[in-house]
Amino acid sequence: MEANEAYRAIAEKFDNQDNPYFIRLLEYLMTPDEVRVAAELPAPTEEIASKLGMDVAAVRKMIDDMFFRGLVFPRDFNAREGSRFARNIVQLHDATQSNLFMDNKANKKLYDLWEAFSREGGGDRQYAMTYVKRWEETGGKPRSRVVPAYQAIKNNPDMIPADDIREVLKKASLIAIAACSCRKRADAVGHTCEKSHEGNCFQFGRGAEYQLAKGSGRRLTYDEAIKILEETEQDGLVHSWANSTNMVGGTLCSCCYDCCVDWDRLTRNDVPISYRWEKSRYVARIDDDLCNGCQNCYDRCQFDAIEMVKPQGSRRYKAVMDEDKCFGCGVCALDCAPEAIALKAVRPPEFIPAG
Repeated sequence: MEANEAYRAIAEKFDNQDNPYFIRLLEYLMTPDEVRVAAELPAPTEEIASKLGMDVAAVRKMIDDMFFRGLVFPRDFNAREGSRFARNIVQLHDATQSNLFMDNKANKKLYDLWEAFSREGGGDRQYAMTYVKRWEETGGKPRSRVVPAYQAIKNNPDMIPADDIREVLKKASLIAIAACSCRKRADAVGHTCEKSHEGNCFQFGRGAEYQLAKGSGRRLTYDEAIKILEETEQDGLVHSWANSTNMVGGTLCSCCYDCCVDWDRLTRNDVPISYRWEKSRYVARIDDDLCNGCQNCYDRCQFDAIEMVKPQGSRRYKAVMDEDKCFGCGVCALDCAPEAIALKAVRPPEFIPAG
């Protein structure tokens, strides 16, 4: 297979065979020889080498290099046999950009190409529609759920293990931290966000093994993970986790509406974010007598659920919560000096699907 055909064959797996933005991205990610190899995966290395007339050692090195760059995924992260190309755009997007140690400036072209494909090449629209399809297939139950900031509910009597992100960390056999691909891309293309650092994408189990084997993440102890969680919560980032009572494996994401590519692409394509994330079991409620009108909660709310209203006869504005818009993330409560905000459980434990 010629290189041009191979690029198109890879793009066709993502329904982007006629998309010049996606083809340009693939051309940057892989050399002509690499893409010819990638198009033959998951065939064994010796078979690929024979078919393409290449040296076995050279093919093995190409597969290794593509693994370290987040393009191919082996069954065994050490032996790297049985490798396959990324399953979907989400996996390709995250794996090629979430390297904790990758220099943003030195790799700016990579981020620019992803940005061009997403914004101008229809990638965002394509991705947003996948969430509509998933939402319909699951009967309106998103696969991910907002998890409250643990510092906002740690003394809440209604808390169950599935509400408590600390329980996820306790059950994890292995914890690694990687860079948030969304936040790295936002920084690389010139978007400035003061909310926390890039390294706040938690990986557990096999996901953690992958990041460590690839050299794109750092292993954490439980205490180190808690410290980073506390920093992200104080910065106002929103946690999301699998929408299930199963607390083993997976990815814990902490991000904000102005960096998260999912949040942005859904909003710009008129898809409700509730198709992507389920609400937590909680809503934030404001004690009007305690509220001093400081506006901190208004500034921190990612969901536009808080308004500042001047009650009749009052000289001071007060914060008012729209509970229909509130996702129960709890970050507003963490920056309320008079402690006027508290999270209240308004949905039963059964609201979270068993799994």
